Amino acid sequence: MDILLSVLGFLLTIGILVAFHEYGHFWVARRLGVRVLTYSLGFGRAIYSTRRGPESIEYRVGLFPLGGYVRMLDEREGPVDPDERHRAFNRQSLKVRAAIVAAGPAANVILALLFWWLMFMVGTQGVLPKVGEIEGDSRLAEAGLEVGDVIRAVDGEPVADLSDLRLTILNGAIEQRRLPLTVERDDRQREMVLDLRGLDPLGGEIGRQPIDILERVGYEPWRAPAHAEIAEVQPDSPAVAANLAAGDRIVAVEGREYRDPWALIEAIGARAGEPTRLDIESEAGRREVMVTPRATEVDGEMVGRIGVALTARPLDSAAAESMFLVQRAGPIEAMGLAVERSWEMTTLTVSVFHRLLTGEASIANLSGPVAIADYAGKSLLLGLSTFLGFLALVSLSLAILNLLPIPMLDGGHLLLYAIEALKGSPVGAAFEEVFARIGILLLGMLMVVVFYNDIARLMH
Repeated sequence: MDILLSVLGFLLTIGILVAFHEYGHFWVARRLGVRVLTYSLGFGRAIYSTRRGPESIEYRVGLFPLGGYVRMLDEREGPVDPDERHRAFNRQSLKVRAAIVAAGPAANVILALLFWWLMFMVGTQGVLPKVGEIEGDSRLAEAGLEVGDVIRAVDGEPVADLSDLRLTILNGAIEQRRLPLTVERDDRQREMVLDLRGLDPLGGEIGRQPIDILERVGYEPWRAPAHAEIAEVQPDSPAVAANLAAGDRIVAVEGREYRDPWALIEAIGARAGEPTRLDIESEAGRREVMVTPRATEVDGEMVGRIGVALTARPLDSAAAESMFLVQRAGPIEAMGLAVERSWEMTTLTVSVFHRLLTGEASIANLSGPVAIADYAGKSLLLGLSTFLGFLALVSLSLAILNLLPIPMLDGGHLLLYAIEALKGSPVGAAFEEVFARIGILLLGMLMVVVFYNDIARLMH
């Protein structure tokens, strides 16, 4: 099911974003009098093709879905009827050609705004930025935060949920700043400062998922006290040997009681191969059992596992529910929020690209089609609002990526037009051919890197 959702999410994501990007080129070209020959989603052999309209434009779907193209009448690609030369792309003015090329990224920016607008109207689901356990040497601990604090604002800007907190802290880390925090504790607000100087915001290793910026500053979400209830027992596991069953609640490990299922999992994980006493509660009452956690490799380390799937059963349902937020906005407010989110993500994405190009950030942070498919499938599971936000983010990223001055991308063509504007004439055919070959090489190297990163993460 996960694989099917990933494939479905990937096809939906790429299909929607590429279709709109190419339609930007298509729509502007036709409005400016350039004849369009082909509108294609995907590359390679056509798995579907049809011709429509008085000009018999070919609409096709290629075998390989990683992109698309719009083919226009162009004398550089073959003979053109003299009566049609005025409609050839290469005969157009510099402004017309630049407008057609820029229309693709512009369409993706518009689409991102539309998806964020819809997302804010549908309603965003978030988690209250309430602080859980804090490591003593973390940056949050140095700032003076304590368990139970709620972060209400960062640098004077309100923080509604963890997504807002993550974005503002990531921006602060990229800018290497000291961020003022407004923290609510015991119904009173306090001012603190989170020092992000010297923190690498995009640190990572090839083959591993990048570490979340919140984790890097020592943040863990607050969890309502809960019992660890067994939802499922795996066959031939230590839990079976100990007569554990679905519905049993694990309340203590070696005599120490736990009201945090995640902490309980860590306690059992630290006892790989050691006989361990568990206190169990069930409808029949309370009992003690002995179980020996089986040593299992997780992220390169051996941890103890007893072979059960746990679910958190909150002791206070109201406290647990208070952590989850749903926010909805009207059409006008939602558009303002969409513009704000688009600007925030644009500046963040440009900063990340800059750090990658200057070597300040590791190429381990790059992701490709496999990661997009994975995130697309997960966002589908989380609901319409999450999927709309994911589409918006990828659409905006696609626009920015295409505007980079790299040959074969829209930004590469715009760079050639800028050179043409400065020198007063088009660049030579030989230069343009070499420029294109460089682009193919760079894009090929990029694809190798992102595919390697994706596959290495999956293997890990």
